[in-house]
Amino acid sequence: MKKSNSSDKLAFYSETPDVLELSKELTRSLYTTANVERLNAADDIRFCRWAGQSDDGKKHSENLPNNRQAFPFEGASDVRNRLADSTINELSCLLTTSFERSQLGVLPTEFNDMATASAASTLMNWVTQQKLRAEISREVELGSQYGLHYGWMIYHVGWDQEFSKRLQKISMDEIAALSQQAGPDSALSQLPDLIMNPEAADQAVQLISMNLPDFKLGDIKKFVKQLRETGEGEMYETYVSKNLPCVTALKPFEEIALPPETMDLQSARVIFRRIYMNEVDLRSKVKEEDWDEDFIDQAVETAGKQSWYTNPLDTITALGASPIIRQDNLIEICYAYTRQIDKDGIAAIYCTVFSPLVEQDLYAKHELLDYAHGEYPFIEFRREVVRRPITESRGIPELTITDQDEIKAQHDSIRDRTAFETLPPMKVVKRIGQINKIGPGVQLPVTRPDDYSWLESPNRAPTTAFNLIERVENNHANYFGLSRATVVPIKTQLMQQQLVNRWLCTWSKIYNQMFSLCLQYMPPEEIQRITGVQLPSNMSDIASGFDFIVRFNIQSLDNDLVAKKLQAISSFVVPLDAGGVLNRNKLIQMIIEAVAPESARDLIMDNSSASEQMFREVQSDIGMMMLGNEPMYKENDPSAQTRMQYVQDIISKNPKAQAAAQQDPVFQTLMQNYVKNMQMSVMQQQNAQIGRTGVTPVGDQMMQQQQPPQM
Repeated sequence: MKKSNSSDKLAFYSETPDVLELSKELTRSLYTTANVERLNAADDIRFCRWAGQSDDGKKHSENLPNNRQAFPFEGASDVRNRLADSTINELSCLLTTSFERSQLGVLPTEFNDMATASAASTLMNWVTQQKLRAEISREVELGSQYGLHYGWMIYHVGWDQEFSKRLQKISMDEIAALSQQAGPDSALSQLPDLIMNPEAADQAVQLISMNLPDFKLGDIKKFVKQLRETGEGEMYETYVSKNLPCVTALKPFEEIALPPETMDLQSARVIFRRIYMNEVDLRSKVKEEDWDEDFIDQAVETAGKQSWYTNPLDTITALGASPIIRQDNLIEICYAYTRQIDKDGIAAIYCTVFSPLVEQDLYAKHELLDYAHGEYPFIEFRREVVRRPITESRGIPELTITDQDEIKAQHDSIRDRTAFETLPPMKVVKRIGQINKIGPGVQLPVTRPDDYSWLESPNRAPTTAFNLIERVENNHANYFGLSRATVVPIKTQLMQQQLVNRWLCTWSKIYNQMFSLCLQYMPPEEIQRITGVQLPSNMSDIASGFDFIVRFNIQSLDNDLVAKKLQAISSFVVPLDAGGVLNRNKLIQMIIEAVAPESARDLIMDNSSASEQMFREVQSDIGMMMLGNEPMYKENDPSAQTRMQYVQDIISKNPKAQAAAQQDPVFQTLMQNYVKNMQMSVMQQQNAQIGRTGVTPVGDQMMQQQQPPQM
């Protein structure tokens, strides 16, 4: 495709990336607007940092810059009010709790995918709740903190594959078994004889090297010698130690940067991500991802240096002490994800790994990002949506600064007043000259009774300050929809539900990308082992196979409200369900999720799995009765009607069971008791309905007249 005279030098793909242009675009993304200033301001507000602070929360002239004097007096109050910090932590708890208690739903995009939707849910639960539970829990909390603090944040969703080495022991018996499996026509069939023959050692080494090309010849020679002399050899093998998706929360403008014109993340021209690596991790990339060795050699020399914005005081407890440079032994690496047009006119995403601290003609890697979903591997979370640009979302510190300063001013005034009332200034007669030391039990020499007197304190009580603090805190809680007695409950629910919906929508998109990567990079046999079914592995099918929905109702946090709802459903809704429109399975699921949300994933099965398990139980009961064993009888079984249908279906399709029903008196007796037990459960449920309505439905009367299954 012929390039136009475009002013955007990143618009067209080239086999050699323009690292200089990427570095310029990175600088533009960071410093064109007041991004750094907003970050510093948000940190200072939340962590209560200002010039002249002291550990005791008082003003001291020696700590103030430019020889300023403490005002209104030495040791005056300088408290830290943590309104912004408290609000962020409270809402972060709300978001993390909503994520932990949320329910994951899988919606197939086509009708034919209905059968595999359950398997998709099983795979994602295995990944998120078993393999990555600790990692995801950490990134959930960190992401909620970033999003509420700075107003927005971005998650990176990628695939993490790591290699390690381990010592593998192999015996001659295993070598012999391998040669037998290869067959007589294979060269491997001669391997045991070659190993045991010292004169054919070189041939054995060559044969092993052909089948294991990653091993060094010296190690193979040592391995062959060990097998011949001891019957067992040792070799170091490289194996995949980790092969899973990874989700990482990124701090705005310190770990992630966007061009200022970015409106929608998936339509961005370029997205920059910064990470820090130690030398071991960096050099391992040569083998794992084929990074350029010359680039790595130069990058190692930049350890401890940073090109992006890094706040040296980004320590919550920092009060002006010398900061610790956390990146002393780390190397800055930048990933640039760029949407470009290739020579065929097709838009695709390319990833370039470079460092602004390394020579501008060197880079680690430049390749097509081959993720099957075809999107940038980034998902954003915004605390609010007031304008289209992602960065226009405001953080809580930015909105809270005036309230926090007002409360601090009132706290300082009350504390200073208390200090004056406890030990007020002293008035002395001018002729005394020097004031004597004041203290409890100290004798003060005087010439007249009124030589010393206390300065009168203000007559008015500090009720205005207390009232103002209370009013500011109430307005603050009302603005953010916090759970307070002064905030209308319906407003709290609406505002918190909106925030939770926005948060879980982010995780729905994350799950979509994670699932796509699992299908793309996990071995199909491993997926089948986890789910029990075959999931699509075609790239086009992966990109649009399923939609993941993460939901949570904020009202479920109110235990009293949940109890009232369940009571209303049980007392009024269930008895009125004469037409059977109520989904009992969904009702049971809802009750478990409300009463024990932490156990819901373990207790609840999907409909297909539950029906399959019930069918297998009936099948097992019939098989045990054919062997003469008594089944386990159930009392008031709500699933008895369904089980009776399964009994009829199983016996009608099993000739052996039909023959046993005709010829085996023990099986006949056991089967009669088994069916009677289920009929009793059905009758108990019908009697409960008759007790409420006074009549037996005609359909039930007809079912009672039907004969039990033919034995």
